[in-house]
Amino acid sequence: MIELGAGVAPLARFATELRGAVRAAPDVTTFSMAEREVARQAWAARIVDEYRSVAVFGELLHLLADLEAPFAALCAVQQLIGDELRHTGWCADVAGWLGGHDDFEIDLADIGLPERGELGKARRALEIVGRELVVGEEESVVVLAAYRDAATEPAFRAVMAGLLRDEVRHAAVGRALLGMFTDGALARSVSDEDRVEVTATMVADRAELRARYRASARGGPGRALGASIRVADLG
Repeated sequence: MIELGAGVAPLARFATELRGAVRAAPDVTTFSMAEREVARQAWAARIVDEYRSVAVFGELLHLLADLEAPFAALCAVQQLIGDELRHTGWCADVAGWLGGHDDFEIDLADIGLPERGELGKARRALEIVGRELVVGEEESVVVLAAYRDAATEPAFRAVMAGLLRDEVRHAAVGRALLGMFTDGALARSVSDEDRVEVTATMVADRAELRARYRASARGGPGRALGASIRVADLG
């Protein structure tokens, strides 16, 4: 588990600028221990989810730089990495409001995507854009909106709203990057076969994600704290 504190100068300044003002911990004593524990586990799990995106988008930035992608594209992905780092910090903060995460084994080592054989850099980048940004972030928007709307405790709802705001932007970036590989600056770097295969995989990924999210929307404690939704919340 990485150290999630601000660190020492001069590094602390960068962490503080990225994360923004630290939110004051809300009073959660009005909620039952069961609700707080479910929420604590949910927010601790989100630390892993958000940090995984840091690793995945970091790889994408490296690939796009090697492919000489347009400057604006590199700037966009760099901003996405910063967003996901900020989300990691936010989720750690919220878990802290609920008792912390020191008793969990949160392993963030080698959390990125597995190796994918002999795929070239362009095909690898296309897969990350299509599967992780377009599909992953678009489906995340739906789920985060459901959690935000279900959360009634203001501090928790505000964090969820911040996550959602950034994810909407990420999904839009994903669509723009995908366009580079279809009829834009990087279109010649991948074959028609690559595009067909990735598109088919994206369709399968979207169906699998939707099924997974619906299966996990079982209600239960922690709803007010951003930890529980029902299938009906997904629309």
